[in-house]
Amino acid sequence: MSMLKLQEKVMALSDEQLKEVYSLASKVSLEAIEELCPALLNICLNVKGDVLKNELGRVIFHLQKTERINTRIGLEKLLHGALKVNAGEVFKLLEEAEEQELAKNIKELLQ
Repeated sequence: MSMLKLQEKVMALSDEQLKEVYSLASKVSLEAIEELCPALLNICLNVKGDVLKNELGRVIFHLQKTERINTRIGLEKLLHGALKVNAGEVFKLLEEAEEQELAKNIKELLQ
């Protein structure tokens, strides 16, 4: 599936699919959270447009402000936000961080 198609599907995630993404993210190890969260935050900060000018963006900002970004909930929200901003970069990051299973499961969910 092309990255453009993936991006479109991420933007149209249902509540049920979003819960599944969060569930998949909750199974990531603490070491992976420490590695992934800063990179996902960078993807979110490089947003162009109004993609994160919503409740999700406010939650991410609040987690960063209160220094709780490197937590399980931080990973869940950052993963959701980063997927909306640049799904291709997220999948590249997950594969480089040896989280291929998470990447694979999210791609399957989006199909």
